[in-house]
Amino acid sequence: VAEVKCAHDAPFAPIKNTTVVVTGANRGIGLEFCKQLLEKENKVVAACRNKTPELLEMVSKYPDQMFITELDVSSSESIGAWAENLATEDLLHTFKINTVGPTLVVQQLLQQGLIGRNGKSVIGNVTSKVGSVDDNGSGGGYAYRASKSALNNINKSMSIDLNDRGITCVLLHPGWVRTAMTQGRGLIDTDQCVEGLIQVMEGEAGPLNGCWYDYKFEAIPW
Repeated sequence: VAEVKCAHDAPFAPIKNTTVVVTGANRGIGLEFCKQLLEKENKVVAACRNKTPELLEMVSKYPDQMFITELDVSSSESIGAWAENLATEDLLHTFKINTVGPTLVVQQLLQQGLIGRNGKSVIGNVTSKVGSVDDNGSGGGYAYRASKSALNNINKSMSIDLNDRGITCVLLHPGWVRTAMTQGRGLIDTDQCVEGLIQVMEGEAGPLNGCWYDYKFEAIPW
């Protein structure tokens, strides 16, 4: 008997590398949903009235993929407050990853004397053209756009403040790359992307400090 596979209109197949909200996440079926979705490399927003030890243990295991929100689905007031807070949390989480994280990495490297002490150093911050104000012709993506724009401004300031310490700061746009994040869609593979970005940091695209290039050596408008 031949195997028959039904056609479907599921927007995510598989459900991987996306954000999923799970209500009733503190126990039973909801907790298991969290577990399996995290194992599939998703970001999980766990919504529940009370935190259980099992849920807290899961958060400690996946600190960068999961956060807990308070929600009582029997209360319209709770649902409204939860949705408002969730929007704020998502914005802050995006900034934490795309803006704060890279900045703190540079800060710690400086404090430990690992850069800027002897010789010259290059800081290459991987950003996105989505963070370009000039290139924004489609709108949307508020959190991601703003976080990348903030990183761009920080990198620009560092290119001024750290220049006399022998540190060069450049922004790198990888292009649309076929990775798990893009679910295999894209125009180039990682090897082509990285080869080009390394050459940019080697000076092949032109002056580096305070500049912004893609993997094809093209300057990106701010």
